[in-house]
Amino acid sequence: MGNCIRGSDPIPTTINVDTERLRNTHFPIVFLLGAPGAGKRTLLVRLAAKYDFLHLVSTDLIREEISSRSERAFTLARMMSQGQLVPTDILIELLATKMMENLRKKKGVVISGFPRKKEQCITFDRTVKPPDIVLYLNVRNSVLSDRIMGRLVTTTERAVTSYDNVKKQITRFHKRTRPVMKYYKDRLITIDGESDAITVFEDACKAIDNYFLRTGRGV
Repeated sequence: MGNCIRGSDPIPTTINVDTERLRNTHFPIVFLLGAPGAGKRTLLVRLAAKYDFLHLVSTDLIREEISSRSERAFTLARMMSQGQLVPTDILIELLATKMMENLRKKKGVVISGFPRKKEQCITFDRTVKPPDIVLYLNVRNSVLSDRIMGRLVTTTERAVTSYDNVKKQITRFHKRTRPVMKYYKDRLITIDGESDAITVFEDACKAIDNYFLRTGRGV
């Protein structure tokens, strides 16, 4: 389901969620970018716990929606079974709905797995609001490959894919993410993702704290 997001959809002018309260409320939005094996999920959970943020993973939202047995769930399930990809506007609706539901419950949100294309950035900024910070976990390709292969072997007791396939996956990530990083260059903060998990977490916290201290908005 990691390939369930279509970045080439026409940019919709609206989504079917009223995000006015979100746009007019101080509800920090943090995007967390990183290649497969960069350690996004671990950092996502820790940041959410520290700042009392909602944490969202795009693929998890799609699975949750499909399991809800709603009218849209059946549509999504049919699309997935036919090998079609979830359109950008539907994905942003899922994200926006979760954020709107948690405006008074959480102090902000950190999102992983989104955006994957520049077009998604434009649509999100227009229909929701621009993120406050975009964190990027920088990890060398060789380290990413070793982590992924090691994780697969640990999970299955055998390698279920090849280094070549892993390298292609990483290459695709960098190709589609470069325009996203360029688009958000004024909000982008790069974190050394090769450090130990504690150091990565501390560096990410410093980046968030410094940003909100600099802007005077607070968390």
